[in-house]
Amino acid sequence: MTVEKVAFVGLRSNRLAEMAWLFRDVIGVPVTGQSVDAARFRLGDGTALEIYGPADDFHSFFTTGPVVGFSVGDFDATRAAMLAAGVGFIGAIQHIDGVSWQHFRCPDGTVSEILGPGRAPAHH
Repeated sequence: MTVEKVAFVGLRSNRLAEMAWLFRDVIGVPVTGQSVDAARFRLGDGTALEIYGPADDFHSFFTTGPVVGFSVGDFDATRAAMLAAGVGFIGAIQHIDGVSWQHFRCPDGTVSEILGPGRAPAHH
């Protein structure tokens, strides 16, 4: 038995509005629901992404903030949009066999990453 994909990602954040903005407006993830306590998204492969604010008591046990890799269709374009929006990346772009990835800090400090088809970074 193997894990085939990420099916659900749940995050708890004290900065729900800014987290929703990042995924909705900068990265372009479709919204499936939003309230004062939560923002719900559906990734292209069907994976549910849900972000819960501090007033959401039901998910109060979400305290460790997982690092999740988000697969994107165009790494370079997504990274450029994120940089233009002021998102801070961590370390250098990694690249193997046509796939690039890099970790970044979400508005609340949670570490995530984007990965997908991309150009190999130029080496100096």
